[in-house]
Amino acid sequence: MDTQKDTNTSKRDIIKHAQDKRRERLNKSVVRLHKANNILFYLILALGIFNVAWLIYMKANWDEIVFRGLQYVAMLLIMLLPTFLKTRFKIEVPWQLTTIIVIFCFSSLIMGDSLDLYGRIPWWDKLLHTESGLMLSILALWIIHVIMAENDKYIILNRYFLSLFLILFSLGLGACWEIIEYSYDSLMGTNTQQFMATTTGSIVSAEDVPLCGHEALRDSMQDLILDFFGAFLVAIYGFVRHDKLVERYKEAIQGTTEEKVKSDR
Repeated sequence: MDTQKDTNTSKRDIIKHAQDKRRERLNKSVVRLHKANNILFYLILALGIFNVAWLIYMKANWDEIVFRGLQYVAMLLIMLLPTFLKTRFKIEVPWQLTTIIVIFCFSSLIMGDSLDLYGRIPWWDKLLHTESGLMLSILALWIIHVIMAENDKYIILNRYFLSLFLILFSLGLGACWEIIEYSYDSLMGTNTQQFMATTTGSIVSAEDVPLCGHEALRDSMQDLILDFFGAFLVAIYGFVRHDKLVERYKEAIQGTTEEKVKSDR
């Protein structure tokens, strides 16, 4: 009996040691991420100032100058969002999710709009919408695991519902984004939905010609299809790796509970 008890205690010690090692590696990764995030923040700030100053020097259209400047401001606010959520609402955004969002927003707002890769590379928008499907699905996983905490046990323990939730969540936010793009184009006279036949860039000129009929819907529908494709890949991963996700989820809940107990003491 004592031997069995000692064996169980030893196994628990080994598991706890492995978990502590993982947390230590995670903490080091988070520190490195914060340093890289700070460096990137100031690089984007410097790039934004230079880009706007260059457009003013070249006497570009003021609509374009304001549009480019707003992309940099939006990017900087997005990078500050995880810190704001942590300090204001005590919500810890996983560094993996933070990295994915920063990469996506940098590729979209800075490289796509400010550096005009949307206009120079026609398939850039499609690449990012595929990535957005992946990102939104991972965001859905975070909401299940972190925001809903122990109340989500009936969701996460059902692999079919989990996969369906990931896809529908991604498509829902993808549709909201299309509404935002449509509204922005209507108010600002831009081409974020790429309804122009003569350019794929976000800034349009008086000479650009819009698409007509069924072709005008092509970009929005392709974007939603790519959102679905990206979400479907994550849903497959969630379905196949479901048991491992549940195990990690339980470890995260256990770690959070232990930290709360220690803080209460």
